[in-house]
Formats: sequence, structure tokens, C-alpha cells
Amino acid sequence: MLPDYHMHTYLSDGKDTHEDMVSSAAFKGIPEIGFTDHISIKPVGWAMEMSEINTMIEKVNAVRKNDTKVVVKLGAEIDYYSGMEKQIGELIDSIPFDFTIGSVHFINDWNFDTDIRPYDQISIDKFYTDYFKLVQQSAKSGLFDIIGHCDLAKKFGYYPSFRLERLYEETAKIFRKAGVVVELNTSGKGKPCAEFYPSAVFLEKLAKYKVPITLGSDAHVEQNIGQFFEEAVSELKALGYKEIIKFNKRKRETQRI
Repeated sequence: MLPDYHMHTYLSDGKDTHEDMVSSAAFKGIPEIGFTDHISIKPVGWAMEMSEINTMIEKVNAVRKNDTKVVVKLGAEIDYYSGMEKQIGELIDSIPFDFTIGSVHFINDWNFDTDIRPYDQISIDKFYTDYFKLVQQSAKSGLFDIIGHCDLAKKFGYYPSFRLERLYEETAKIFRKAGVVVELNTSGKGKPCAEFYPSAVFLEKLAKYKVPITLGSDAHVEQNIGQFFEEAVSELKALGYKEIIKFNKRKRETQRI
């Protein structure tokens, strides 16, 4: 099995403890995990309070001392907000991360990841254009090691009237130029879109531009750690990927697949 670099504990919107997650990883034979509880500069219900960040660090350091044979890395899933790059950067620099995931969950004040009500009242074409613009900006910002679930706009099964290949190609080029890693997030399989983030077509574009990849289950309960990883690895191999990326103190390492 390969490392799982996206999971949430009770500190943000997950259900289980750090110990539970490590034990599950050990049972499943996953050699390395990264904790990525939510952090947001703006108040968001699913994110940790700023006062809980020290607890996050302490919890990760505590499970690192346990003899589980699972390597534990400190990460976070951090909301990207255009115009707040300075504040986000200062926060990141104050925490001893192994890696950071940058994710877009908001268009203005709309949390499109959880609030499905506006979808039937808006232009889905504009929504997709706005979403991908923010994802591209998050990559260009230089704040994040990994870009999270990079086509999350499809989560609830709403799609634009235009073909997405142009946006995929444009975004893949930007990822490559920005030097970011992109996660293959397997949680989309269990959502209405019923496919990985990114889609197979988008992943082909990433492979074309040799954008490096990490794997993340986005587990919010310990049972989902490593979910669908075998299928994900098969997709990567079919596209010519031979390795995935790991991190240590924000420095990249590679692992063969």
C-alpha cells in the first residue's frame, strides 16, 4: 500500500481520534499517513479554531511516538481565498508542517461543497469558470505543496454546457508551471459525481504535462483510510506514472508505485 495524505480527525470535521486513524492505517498496511485537518483564515464550521492549532501539533507528535510502524506527517487542508494570500502565508509559516494542501471550497461566501441549494439557481457555466480560476490562482500563489480535489465543482453532479477539456488543459499547464503537486483524491467515488478528483480525462491532462501526484482518501472516519487506492494506482500506472510524491518538512520525496 501507498501513503495516504488526506484525512480529518475530530479536531475539524472528522469523527475519530488520531490514535484511531493510525491504528486503522496500521491494520490496512498503509505505511505512512498525513493528517490534514481543516484550517481556514475565515470562520468556517468545519475548520479548527486557531486556538486548536497547538493541540493539532501536540496530537500528531504524540502518535508519532507510538510503536505502530506507521510514519505520521503533519499537514493541513487550508482554504484558499483570493486576496488573503499574505494572511494564509503567515499562518502556514508559523506551523511546522510536512506539507500543505490548498483547497477551494468557496465562491465568494457560498460554500459550494456543502450547500447544494444554489446550484439550481445559478449559471453552472459561470460557476465552473469561477471555480477553475480560483484553483489556478491557488496554484500560482506558491502557498501550497499540494492542490486538493482539483475539480470539486462536479461533486453534486452538476456540469457546464461546454466541454471541460480546455479548462483541464489550461489548468494542467498552470499546475506544471507553478510546480505544485496534485492529489488524486479518491473520496469522489462516494459522492454524487461517482468518480475520483480529478476525473480520468483531467488526470490524462496532468499526465501529459507530467504534473506529480499524491494519493489521498479524504477520510473523515478511520474505515475510509486508503479507500479505492488499488483502483487509483491502476489509473496512474495506465497513464505512465511510475511514482507518487511524499513530503518531509515540506521537501519532496518519491515512492515507486
